[in-house]
Amino acid sequence: MLPQSLVTVRPPALAWPGDPDDADRWRGGPAADGAAPASQTLADTPVTGPLALAQGDCCAWQLPADATCAAVAREVFAEATGLLGLPGELKLDGVAMASELAANTLHAHANVEFDGAGGQAVAGAPELWIYLRRAASGWELVCKVFDSLSGWKNDLVPVAGEAEPDAVSGRGLGVVAALSAGRCGHHLTRSRLGSWRVPGKAVWFAQEVPDTCVPSPLRHSRLPPWQAARALEEMLTERGMGGVLRVQEPSAEMALLSVRYGLTVWCRSAVIWWWTPGSRREQRVPTDLVDVAEQVVGLSAEMDCGADSRYQGLDRVR
Repeated sequence: MLPQSLVTVRPPALAWPGDPDDADRWRGGPAADGAAPASQTLADTPVTGPLALAQGDCCAWQLPADATCAAVAREVFAEATGLLGLPGELKLDGVAMASELAANTLHAHANVEFDGAGGQAVAGAPELWIYLRRAASGWELVCKVFDSLSGWKNDLVPVAGEAEPDAVSGRGLGVVAALSAGRCGHHLTRSRLGSWRVPGKAVWFAQEVPDTCVPSPLRHSRLPPWQAARALEEMLTERGMGGVLRVQEPSAEMALLSVRYGLTVWCRSAVIWWWTPGSRREQRVPTDLVDVAEQVVGLSAEMDCGADSRYQGLDRVR
């Protein structure tokens, strides 16, 4: 059971739990250089590292743009899921899959922006994201690795399981597909960290997890429609999506976000839904705001690519 201080979502005036040094360590990694001192509250300084996952939010971590990226991904995934009490076998499988996805970013550095000295990445660096969402069978842990290229090495989309037996590369996605039982894929999206938001893609996997690993706010809380819409508006704006229009109808217990032409998100007390350009209805429960925002960002990115994308890259909740 997680301490209450770790599972409450950004309460007012809640100080960092544990050693202040731990707070600095998990305040978002390299992307958070220059962050406020650890004495500030969670409400003043939103958490982006492993502690965010334990609070029902998204763990976001900037990965190094070098050969240590897989090792860092393994460490962050292990720390984050350890806070949830993820069972050992699931944790080991997840560590292996996160490592494989992170290793693939070694081929995706063309759009990374560095500082004047050329050493520190300030935008477009690889990122590791981990969050929880509802699935048809219960709950699942979603892990995504972002890179700032919309395409793939040699312009070939990798297909799990098609690498030759003696190939020295290209087998990682096969490992991910096997360990996740097919709960994996890729889609266009935008970065979460850095000095500005950069378009690119996310490669992801999901694992079914026990209810006991899910923080209390995600299992029990329900945001009213206006509050869910406002939170989504803030999330989308933070991801670099301007021009979002929010409309509220308190008497009808409904709110909506007009994200762009052809993309509107409807918020009710029990469900949030939207239509894809292919006339497919997608929906989530109001506690899945992180996933809703990610789906909307991804869908908008695919709409920017035109009809040829067919909107097949987004991950469906099974």
